Amino acid sequence: MNKTVIKMDLTGDLLMLEIGLWSRRTGNFKYALITVDTGASVTTISKEILHQLGYEPMPGDKKRVVTASGVEYVDRFNLEKIKLGSIELPNTEVYGHTFPEESFSLGVLGLNVLKQFDIELLFSKKI
Repeated sequence: MNKTVIKMDLTGDLLMLEIGLWSRRTGNFKYALITVDTGASVTTISKEILHQLGYEPMPGDKKRVVTASGVEYVDRFNLEKIKLGSIELPNTEVYGHTFPEESFSLGVLGLNVLKQFDIELLFSKKI
């Protein structure tokens, strides 16, 4: 298994990581700070960011997700690549959501991505 070390940031009680999101418009990664949430079943990214990167929702019904602020219906998107540290994940399904202005992050990294890794958190070293 590949090993990568990713610097994390603790913002209040939130565990944050910077991940790369592939831009269809520019052909390179754009980086965003998102929250790691082992209680979230899916990865959700700001819908505005996804549109700026050149993505459109996949056809079909919206997915029902439960958020901290209640039940939301979100569009599915297929990201060509996501980059965590030095590891690139191709064709990753994410969901587009409009996060409140008070939100510290541009998304939530959920179990659909996290379950692909064995994760060790070293809070004292922020990795």
